[in-house]
Amino acid sequence: MSSVLTEDLGPRGRHRVQIANWISLLAVLAIVAFVIYRIAVTGNFAPELYEQFVNLDEGWLEFVIAGLGNTIKAALIAMVFATAIGFFFALARIARNPISRALARVYIDVFRSIPLLLLILFGFFGIQQFFDISQLIGLIIGLTLYNSAVLAEIFRAGILSLSKGQSEAASSLGMTYWQSMQLVILPQAVRRMTPAIVAQLATLTKDTSLGFVIGYEEALRRAGALAQAPPSNQLQAFVFAGILYFIVIFALARFARRLEVQQRRKYGAGKMEAGAGLEDIEALGEEADEDEMAAREPEPAVSG
Repeated sequence: MSSVLTEDLGPRGRHRVQIANWISLLAVLAIVAFVIYRIAVTGNFAPELYEQFVNLDEGWLEFVIAGLGNTIKAALIAMVFATAIGFFFALARIARNPISRALARVYIDVFRSIPLLLLILFGFFGIQQFFDISQLIGLIIGLTLYNSAVLAEIFRAGILSLSKGQSEAASSLGMTYWQSMQLVILPQAVRRMTPAIVAQLATLTKDTSLGFVIGYEEALRRAGALAQAPPSNQLQAFVFAGILYFIVIFALARFARRLEVQQRRKYGAGKMEAGAGLEDIEALGEEADEDEMAAREPEPAVSG
């Protein structure tokens, strides 16, 4: 069956696609076989390297689970601060006051452009020059600064994605700017952006592993410490840490997916992908900027 934009492949085209699929499959199998071979010849399948993970009496599980608890603690605190600060700067970014818009834009552009690792190093080693803070606080400061800037763009893009008719209808009912934002715009925008917000918070959770560089005892650092003890199984320990992160992030991703489906069914909200990476957020921000500029341009005078 052909569509308007594409046509079905002919016999020769289908044959070429089939050959390409087989070549791709063989390439993937060859890479997997090579990796398994290298793991085997380097002795990483030796049973003694896995005995540590089977013997629960050694207390390693509690040691690593405690690190995972530290990861979740840092992530939850940073989520609260990043969401609140991001929401504040999103409102300031679209406010009518030009000074607040300019200050919010500086904050968002600065902290969104600086690498997260540098912000974490600054949040701990930089501030520690003036105040005695823990690694947890340093990690939270870095995560909050970066993610609040990204979340501010998500909130702003969500608010500006609503049609102007929403605010115009609120104004026609006699609502002020802030009343229309509180009662009409924000409830719809938050519902629409919930999946993107949860996806960004899942990214924040993964970024807590960067606390490793300032000595914060999160899951990755605990796994690294576990690998230092005999029989020195670094590969196995880090794979185990990866599985722990996967479980947490997969649960958050499923939660975000469930929210997205619920929003679509309940409110008919459109899909808005904004959690896959910084490029997606920047694209949403640029799209919102273009809409904002178009809204400010004066309408052409009608002659005649």
